[in-house]
Amino acid sequence: MIPRCQYFMSNRPNSNRQFNTLQHAAYQLASCTDQLFEQIDQQHTLNNIIDRIRSSLDLDIVLTTTAKEIRQLLNADRVGVFCFTPGSGWDEGEFVAEDVAPEFPSAMAAKVYDHCFGSQFATYYTQGRVQAVADIYDGELSNCHIQILEQFQVRANLIVPVLKGEELWGLLCIHQCSNPRRWQLSEIEFIQKISGHFAIALQQSDYLQQLQEQATLRAQAQAQEKALIRQKALVKITTRIRQSFEWEIICKTATEEVRQLLELDRVTIYRFNSDWSGDFMFESIANGCQELVGVSPTIKDIYLMETKGGCYANNETFAIPDIYEAEDLDYHVKLLEEFPARAYAIAPIFQDNKLWGLLTGCQNSAPRQWQVDEIELLAQVGEQLGIALKQSQFVQEIQAQSEELKQALQDLETSQIHLIQNEKMASLGQLVAGIAHEINNPVNYIYGNLYHFDQYLTDLLTVINYYRHLEFSPTTNNSKKDLEDIDIDFIVEDLPKIVTSMKSGADRIQNIVQSLRSFSRSDDTQLKEIDIHEGIDNTLLILNHRIVSYGDNYEIQVIKNYGEFANIECYPAQLNQVFMNILTNAIDAIEEAMEHEKLKAANQRTYQEPKIWISTRLIEEDNIEICIRDNGIGIDEKHKSQIFEQFFTTKNISKGTGLGLTISYQIITEKHGGTINLDTNIYGETECVITLPVKMQNQ
Repeated sequence: MIPRCQYFMSNRPNSNRQFNTLQHAAYQLASCTDQLFEQIDQQHTLNNIIDRIRSSLDLDIVLTTTAKEIRQLLNADRVGVFCFTPGSGWDEGEFVAEDVAPEFPSAMAAKVYDHCFGSQFATYYTQGRVQAVADIYDGELSNCHIQILEQFQVRANLIVPVLKGEELWGLLCIHQCSNPRRWQLSEIEFIQKISGHFAIALQQSDYLQQLQEQATLRAQAQAQEKALIRQKALVKITTRIRQSFEWEIICKTATEEVRQLLELDRVTIYRFNSDWSGDFMFESIANGCQELVGVSPTIKDIYLMETKGGCYANNETFAIPDIYEAEDLDYHVKLLEEFPARAYAIAPIFQDNKLWGLLTGCQNSAPRQWQVDEIELLAQVGEQLGIALKQSQFVQEIQAQSEELKQALQDLETSQIHLIQNEKMASLGQLVAGIAHEINNPVNYIYGNLYHFDQYLTDLLTVINYYRHLEFSPTTNNSKKDLEDIDIDFIVEDLPKIVTSMKSGADRIQNIVQSLRSFSRSDDTQLKEIDIHEGIDNTLLILNHRIVSYGDNYEIQVIKNYGEFANIECYPAQLNQVFMNILTNAIDAIEEAMEHEKLKAANQRTYQEPKIWISTRLIEEDNIEICIRDNGIGIDEKHKSQIFEQFFTTKNISKGTGLGLTISYQIITEKHGGTINLDTNIYGETECVITLPVKMQNQ
């Protein structure tokens, strides 16, 4: 080493003694100065290493840079950091960092196996001792150790242990390869200081690794938790989607759940039209966002229309973090600014194998870096919506088929009722018509002969009166006595009364026959204009035996209040059937009420007089109203909703098949376009109100 202060020697006195003295002093000064500069360089290098250890979080960079600075400072051929393989018992290791002169091989690639190290050096190094070998061939090294050093061309080496707590972690190795080297104490102390700070770097690296592992674990836990939350949300969305078969409810649920889960400004469901334009069908928006559904016009995206769905038709998702930084979005930027949408992600919705629409999530106010799991969630929800769409379609088809079957069954039941009723009414009409015809023949015979009988009887009575006033001869006294026994006066007085009574009875029979024939009208299948009051009166006449012959000498009082209006257009036979059903039910209700009242009064006549009120009136010039009211048993509240149902009845089996209100309802509403309501008024009286048009519309 050339003394740093050698240049001072040329200016000293020429006296030998003085020169020798000065030269000695100069050498001492130079040596001290060199040591001082060496200490300054070492301290400077040490400070750099310490600062790097404190500032850097990468152990590899710290070790590599430190090896380079040490080699430059000590002018060594190689400086390496050797690390023992954990669990090898110090027999195995490798260099993890080095700085080596270009003319010598690197030790980084070699794996070192030294089976002698554990028995010869490990214990000393663990105690912190240093090995300084000026020449490997003059030192007390084993042959196996020398062979290992020779493969790296080492001639002299300085080994300082690197401890990690009380554990020997590795070695800091300084190699001189070109020649032997005597290591200075200052150099050994310097390397020891570096090794001590390596221990700090190792602890710091371990601590950092622990922090990184903890951060990784936390990140993994957070990611797992986030993924679990989203998975649960997806399950929740899927469950809600599958719980409903109504497409509108499904879409509203899906958009709302996705928006809240991903904290988006807007989530929409967009449907393609046949020309691949589209409309926003459903959406969920945050507060302050403008609505698109029902407001935005049909979107005519040229790209989607020309490509028939673009990449979405291939079941691909698409995400844009920022529309202003994306390529090839010039046309879309203007469109997206109108919504607005700064960032968006889109997943396709398929119906079977055809692209039906798009599920879109938007961030309006700022860019957004879309996470993979967020896009996957949109894709999964889009897939579930496709399944729900198909499911909803199936349900609609099933419901439509069910409605058709239900309507067909109802039509079948109605037809069956009509067939039964028509057959019954036809049979009844034929029976009534036949009976009326059979009765009418003898009645006509009797009625036709009554006139002649009356004339003959009058003539006979005249003759009898004439003979009564004649003078009888003695020979006729017996005849006179016989006439007096016969009580001819009574016969003359009573016989015209008998004839009058017979005529009245014949008139009555004739009226009943006419009513039966009018009521049955088995041939009336076309619309006719009739007097509605005539139909009511004919029905009352047929039911007269139940009205006037009620037990205990009580009869039902029928109070009629007919309005004045012209004939109405209707199906007479069917309308008479309605009157028959309603009046029969009214009579049955009155009889039941009377039975209850008699039981309460212990056969005392304290019950009210039975009555039926019948009124008609013209309303709104185009309709008439028929009101039939009775003070019978009334309608139970629980039966009001069932009163017009098929086969419903409150009567005993002995009273017939039912109330007849189902067929009455159909006749009034379906055949005549009117209304019929049955209820109880404030007095507890049953009131049936029928409205009928004066002129029938096309039915």
